[in-house]
Amino acid sequence: MYSVNDLETFIAVVENKGVLAAAREQKISPATVSHRLSKLERELSTVLVFRDSRRIRLSPAGELFYARVGGIIEALYDAEHEIGARSSSVSGLLRVTMPPWIFSKYVMPQLSKFEQEYPQLKLDFLISDQFVNVVDNTQDVAIRVGKLNDSALLSRKLVDNSRILCASPAYIKKRGMPKTLAELEEHSWVCLPWQQQLRVFDEHKNTQTLHANTRFTISNSDNMTQAALAGHGIAIKSLIAINDDLAQGRLVEVMPNVLANSDAPVWFLRAQNALPMRKTEVFYTFMKSLLQSATQA
Repeated sequence: MYSVNDLETFIAVVENKGVLAAAREQKISPATVSHRLSKLERELSTVLVFRDSRRIRLSPAGELFYARVGGIIEALYDAEHEIGARSSSVSGLLRVTMPPWIFSKYVMPQLSKFEQEYPQLKLDFLISDQFVNVVDNTQDVAIRVGKLNDSALLSRKLVDNSRILCASPAYIKKRGMPKTLAELEEHSWVCLPWQQQLRVFDEHKNTQTLHANTRFTISNSDNMTQAALAGHGIAIKSLIAINDDLAQGRLVEVMPNVLANSDAPVWFLRAQNALPMRKTEVFYTFMKSLLQSATQA
């Protein structure tokens, strides 16, 4: 029968992308790593890892086994820690997906402090404005903004947030500040690809669909902010993404309260069937402190 050591070695091979790197991390010989991996496959009667001299690749069975067993091993460590049988710090690999602006504005400036506090925890960031399926893309945590549509995820609100329209003072000086929906629709816009139609309030507080006259679309929220700062048009931005730019006058709000779906809280999500683990909780605490301090500043 395979042992916990065999499972730990399998996880190390996957997360270090090779036998040699796994051996270095576990402080054992490459031959021992290969032996444990072969033993595990023999006991399970299936191939978990396709490997050659240059790289490894998980088989479909290996992907499924890794997705389940990694969380089980870390939950075991956490249980040992809670009863005093394990005094180790938080460790393992945490896969996190989030929008670019949250990563660049809030996470990256404080990441070194987090690394110093949890030196044995590895972080794998998938930074994207696109919707990332947590289960299909084997993410442990997703940071999302706005309305939640995926009921298969466990959610905790990190911070309240809203979206506004904004533009640079230079753009407003050139084109004028819009005062009506008709004027707003004639302006130039810089948008994410899915922002070209937006729900707005008219003068009677009825909702309408406004079609943004896009100069160009940008698939990255940070780059979209840079385009707005450079005077290319009006942008739809999260308030906490541009609070510094508003305070310093680099951007100005356009037609306050016109957006009908302006509420955009920031959420911390994980899969329904994911086991609660210390690595997830320490990252939740880290993210909550970052975003709450931003709104209280």
